[in-house]
Amino acid sequence: MTPGAVTGDVSVAFAGIAMVLAPVISKPTVPFGVRVPPERTVAPVIRAQRRAYACRTTVVAACCMAVALVLPVGAPWWATRLILLFELAVCLACVQLARRQITVVKHTEHWFAGHRQAVVADTGWRASPPRFPVRWLLPALAVIAATVAIGLLRYPDLPARLTLGAGHGVPRSPASAFAPVIGQAYVTALWTIVLLLVYRARPELDAADPAASAARYRAFLARAARAMLTLAACVDLTLLLAGLSVWRLLRFTGGAAAVELLPFVAGLCILGMVIIRTGQGGFRLSSPVPARISGRAGTVPATADRDDDRFWKAGLFYLNRDDPALLVARRFGAGWTLNFGNRVSWLLIAALVATPVGLSAILAALHA
Repeated sequence: MTPGAVTGDVSVAFAGIAMVLAPVISKPTVPFGVRVPPERTVAPVIRAQRRAYACRTTVVAACCMAVALVLPVGAPWWATRLILLFELAVCLACVQLARRQITVVKHTEHWFAGHRQAVVADTGWRASPPRFPVRWLLPALAVIAATVAIGLLRYPDLPARLTLGAGHGVPRSPASAFAPVIGQAYVTALWTIVLLLVYRARPELDAADPAASAARYRAFLARAARAMLTLAACVDLTLLLAGLSVWRLLRFTGGAAAVELLPFVAGLCILGMVIIRTGQGGFRLSSPVPARISGRAGTVPATADRDDDRFWKAGLFYLNRDDPALLVARRFGAGWTLNFGNRVSWLLIAALVATPVGLSAILAALHA
């Protein structure tokens, strides 16, 4: 079993689990990307669609994982990628089915009738922004430094041709020998830039209780950032193990090839556990700020978040040209997504696509 095959199997399993658990970690007021008032989060249609979605996606994830595991040893590397694409497509279709059912009932029963819709902002976010956890970036930088040091010591004794992860041989050169280091630098830089943008993004607060939700979001942001930087360090460690294999200091054959991916899988598990524990935006966390009680018990809340479903295409993609925000909180699952109505978003996407393509072209030119 090659590292590429193991990576494919891990991707199929992780994507399936993530899709099954996405409604659990999403904020209750946006089930399947549909904005609902707080008192409607336990509506029968939402409970029914959650159960139906869980059953459908569990079956899809189990079937896709079974197919990925029974692939023959000599199967092409893209076989598991096709399975992954099919899995994601079917699960997203399940999301749209649930979203459509909830939307129909929401409009039919006029769920937002009698509510004062509002948008709230944390005025202290700019004055007292959360601090980026620089210390949690040090492990990734330490792994990169260790990889560079080992590579420099090993480079003079490397053979004329090296075997990279894809299994093909390439002439020895600084670019081919230090390809794992280039990968580490790219992953760490990309992760750091994304987190810096996240720290500048505005928090999504609950209009019914902005103070408590702001405190929960700060806690969520800190925990998620630490988990993401831990994942970056784990990816760098996986690339270090791959580099040891390229430099012929450590060889993994057969099933032992999965050892290279253990740090990466561990990082994914840590990030997943943190997200499940906190929930999107930290809604599962207890807030140090006492929750505000609006209205009498049993009455409709006076304030609710703005019904802005029109800006969310399919409940997944945010497109609002009047919103200057670059990143906004995701509605389905956890994390952040781009505002595709902001032109800077498309420049960022172009940069993310061009960078690995450019690196690949440079490596190919150096090999030639």
